[in-house]
Amino acid sequence: MNLFLICFISGASFLLSFLLFFHPLQQNTVANRWLSFVVFIIGAAFVGTYMLKTGAYASQVFLFKLINSIQFLLAPSLLISIQYFVNPTKVFRKIEWLHFVPFVIVLLAEILSYGKQDVSTFPLFDINKERSFLVRDILPLVMCFYLLKLFSILSTHKRKLKLITSNIDHINLDWITQLLMILSFSVIFWINDALIGLPYISNLTNFVHATAIFFAAYFSIKQKAIFSFKENDIKQIAEVLEFNNYEPKEEPISLMLESGEDTPSQKETETLNEHPTEKSKPKRLKTDQINSLSEKLSSLMEKEKLYLENDLDLPTVAEKLGISIHETSFLINDVTKDNFYNFINKYRVEEAKRLLTSTAIAELNILGIAFASGFNSKTTFNTTFKKIVGISPSQFSKEQKK
Repeated sequence: MNLFLICFISGASFLLSFLLFFHPLQQNTVANRWLSFVVFIIGAAFVGTYMLKTGAYASQVFLFKLINSIQFLLAPSLLISIQYFVNPTKVFRKIEWLHFVPFVIVLLAEILSYGKQDVSTFPLFDINKERSFLVRDILPLVMCFYLLKLFSILSTHKRKLKLITSNIDHINLDWITQLLMILSFSVIFWINDALIGLPYISNLTNFVHATAIFFAAYFSIKQKAIFSFKENDIKQIAEVLEFNNYEPKEEPISLMLESGEDTPSQKETETLNEHPTEKSKPKRLKTDQINSLSEKLSSLMEKEKLYLENDLDLPTVAEKLGISIHETSFLINDVTKDNFYNFINKYRVEEAKRLLTSTAIAELNILGIAFASGFNSKTTFNTTFKKIVGISPSQFSKEQKK
């Protein structure tokens, strides 16, 4: 059974690697090609496991040494893939070659030791009388450090997406976060195989790896383009993401409910959020421009109800205002002391409150109210509404009826 699973995982990995490299939808191309290399390395690692278990490594020494060496590329390749996912204009820098130094060292050592003991199985020190810490046992420990870094990158990415779009559900890379969680689980099994050797955990290792491949395949093919903006806007979008670091408060905003106004005023918004901290940058608009554009922005929201566009993003608002994406980001951040996502969704919540207290509630369910207010999903609607108002939409509706 173990040999069958090893062959299955290896074959599935190579197939997924091919599909990612030549992604049928041609989305997030560079990131997916790096990810395809990650999956290819996993497939190759299982080929090495098969060779070890069947004794085939004795007749294919060079291939076996190469497979052992390229596993040192796994963590760096995964890191670079995620960096391309979160940065639309990422350029590979010379300093990033340092990630590949361990691979080069191990590969050269394997070549120089051709015909002798494999470098990957060279013991560094004894753990106990039965087990030694080998060179290859460094891999899962290194992977742990890289995974921590990747979780941090994805968390920052999800927060910064709120600077440029009002809907992050399909582009927040939650599928990669979940994939990394499964990989973390796999690393635990990997560490057990390398350092501890508990049999009842070792027996499940291949099932865990097979699950990870299935999960990766499903979401990798299903993924959407993260930065689906015009080519001319991509550079400005990347700079907005790089130079802004807004951290609005997370507590429920109950003052809106008490105010009884249809839309959030500037004064309320200023008192509900902390002033954001930004990296040092020049002021992009003069005071008179800010006043004029602020009125125009309010008109777009309150009269034209631009917030009802489900996929409203920063470039669209910039085009309506007739200014650059940079200037629009600065305007919203300066006037509202908040990010784009919260700014738009506060208007949507006010629209939802209006619908929930009107005759529309008799014709629309909660999902209908969500879409009619500009939200793209019931989950986001419920979460955002509760965060701003302090209670869920259904609770709000019941209270209004009373």
